[in-house]
Amino acid sequence: MKPIYLDYQSTTPTNKDVLEKMIPYFSEVYGNPHSSNHQYGLTAHEAIENGRKKIARAIGSQPEEIIFTSGATESNNLAIKGSFLYRLKKHNRKKIIIAATEHKCVLEAANSLTSLGAKLSIINVNNLGEINLKQLESEMSDEVALVSIMLANNEIGVIQPMNEISNICKKNNVWLHTDAAQAVGNIDVKVNDLGVDLMSISSHKLYGPKGIGCLFFRRRPRIRLLPQIDGGGQERLLRSGTLPTPLVVGFSEAMHIANKNLSKNIIQLKFLRDRLHNHFIEFDKNIKLNGTDINKNRLPNNLNYFVNGVNALELTESLGNYVAFSTGSACSTGNIEPSYVLSSIGLKKEEALSSFRISVGLESTQEDIDKAAKIICNKISFLRK
Repeated sequence: MKPIYLDYQSTTPTNKDVLEKMIPYFSEVYGNPHSSNHQYGLTAHEAIENGRKKIARAIGSQPEEIIFTSGATESNNLAIKGSFLYRLKKHNRKKIIIAATEHKCVLEAANSLTSLGAKLSIINVNNLGEINLKQLESEMSDEVALVSIMLANNEIGVIQPMNEISNICKKNNVWLHTDAAQAVGNIDVKVNDLGVDLMSISSHKLYGPKGIGCLFFRRRPRIRLLPQIDGGGQERLLRSGTLPTPLVVGFSEAMHIANKNLSKNIIQLKFLRDRLHNHFIEFDKNIKLNGTDINKNRLPNNLNYFVNGVNALELTESLGNYVAFSTGSACSTGNIEPSYVLSSIGLKKEEALSSFRISVGLESTQEDIDKAAKIICNKISFLRK
């Protein structure tokens, strides 16, 4: 039996229509998109630029504000390192502010800059995962180069008040970056509504191919970055390397489909998520939902639970052949470390190690949900004996 897949925040299957759009660009339209002296290259270049327009349209930006990258990790690194190094050089701004619950790549990118003189400030979150806006405001000064706060959390699904964060940043002439990898395709994301200057997106989180993403960088007012990959400067002199035409075509088509069907998809995801949540609450009313309330500032596909008396890693591994879901724990030098996100919202080590994440997706069915809930609840009962 194929396991029921409920780990859509980890990755998504490539949409069949997306795959169909990509196929000709592997073996028919295979020219280098940066070779403009023949038809093969020109046709590939046109596909790239059409893809750029589709993505810009979906997030309400201009096409020239989109830089293609290998994914959200590269986008986050370019945004954080590129903007910090520019502002350090031009404005002597040395401070970076991030939230305690950022994705690992944001934490590591920001931390790496301390060796170059960066001052790193970590903003706390409350027990729901919501950022402390008063602390953010108190950290502002004329030495702050960048604030990076993720739009929606990858573990607990909390959606941050980006517009309020943006207002604080604008008052202090501070650039604002957001990692929107988990948000795009699951909620409405428009850069002008959010007020962000930089935004990272990942294709494989929204039913597109892996290995491609983009960084939005605002041109009015102009945001400047120092490139992090040296070479031919194919992407606005900010990112070098030959662009993978099939992946760009697939990514942009996935964005187009997600944007077109967003309202319908949100209703579907909420229905399935709430159905699964109700199964768990009926099984054990003491199961605790980590993060915000089920219908408040939370991604429509996310559930994260603390289940007393159960080791989450043992639970997920023992059900690996039946249901695919995950924990936020990490194995380091043989020791199991609890999720730093769950620790940041106040969970004790034992509670964090007893927590797991389930994320539904567009290919989930009611039958999947009902079956998975039964399997997981039965296993929890067994492990508690």
